[in-house]
Amino acid sequence: MDKYNVKTSFQKWFSAINFSGLSENSQSLISDFDFYSKKLDFQTTLKVLLHAVYEELPSYREIDRAFLDQRLCKELGIDSLCYSSLSRRAPEIKQEVLMEIFTQLVARISVQQPSSKTTSLQLIDSTTIPLNKAWFPWAKFRKTKSGIKLHLNLCYLDKTNQYPESFTMTNASEHDRNHLEVLVDKTQATYVVDRGYFDYKLLDKLNRDGYFFVTRTKSNTKITILDQIEVADTTTRDGTIISDQQVILGGGVNHVTERFRLVTVLTKGQKILRMVTNRFDVSPNEVADMYQARWQIELFFKHLKQNLTIKRLYSHSEQGAINQVILTLIATLLTYVIKIELNTTATLFQLKRTFHYLMFEPAEEWFKRYRPG
Repeated sequence: MDKYNVKTSFQKWFSAINFSGLSENSQSLISDFDFYSKKLDFQTTLKVLLHAVYEELPSYREIDRAFLDQRLCKELGIDSLCYSSLSRRAPEIKQEVLMEIFTQLVARISVQQPSSKTTSLQLIDSTTIPLNKAWFPWAKFRKTKSGIKLHLNLCYLDKTNQYPESFTMTNASEHDRNHLEVLVDKTQATYVVDRGYFDYKLLDKLNRDGYFFVTRTKSNTKITILDQIEVADTTTRDGTIISDQQVILGGGVNHVTERFRLVTVLTKGQKILRMVTNRFDVSPNEVADMYQARWQIELFFKHLKQNLTIKRLYSHSEQGAINQVILTLIATLLTYVIKIELNTTATLFQLKRTFHYLMFEPAEEWFKRYRPG
């Protein structure tokens, strides 16, 4: 019998989490959670919630109804579920445990797919999750609405391989620049950010601390040209290289102290893009391609919001809301682990859709859809 036939697709998907490898602190928190539990112990509650966010179930009541499917009952080892019990238990999961599970999965992926300065990019951006002010008063954002913000670092290996590597959660009113340094922790890595993060002191600090970056200048950025660099090939994926220059940015008391590189591109849509970087070891075409890769984090946010339950939060408490966002990222990593094992170019969305129909079938039924031949 094939080794995967002993596990269902759901069991194989969930098995990437190594509970015995968690820290003593997390083990203790899990034990505390289980102490008064009769049915919803930690692992069962985690399975229920991961299934819910991945299946896009919109509420605790709908999660309750999902257990009319006897296959799900058998898979999770419970005969039924009461939504009120789940609504009490879910927010009690400690954020520290979920964060360690997330970090554990990232560590596993980084071993299986090691990255380097020359083979990967770190794409950083944020997305706002709007919330109802009456239901989420703790997340006050604007006069008429509430909201939270996910600040994310997406590790980009190539067009078909990207995964969330680190993140922070804040109130939606928090400025992106305030959290860039929290997500920047790999010296010699190349961080790609939008111009919302553009700041003279910040660029100087990143350069001084040994981090590479690619970003766009703002429309009012003062630019002093120091040298012109000859461009051998002016063609890029999305346009034409106009110039490649060494520059100083800013003026007066507000300026960078180091010379940087400015690559200017005219896109096919006749838009001028001015990209600044401290990488002088690559061609201007590669600099342009690095910035264009930033679009992948926008697509990732779109995937989270459209294909997982992140816009409709189950709990109105702050802890419950943050936990649900972390669970969506964990669910994404669990699928990415499968993607690595299969060595497939299939997208996370394609794997997710097939999983929907085959989660209770032997894992081999899921896997054989993506094996060559």
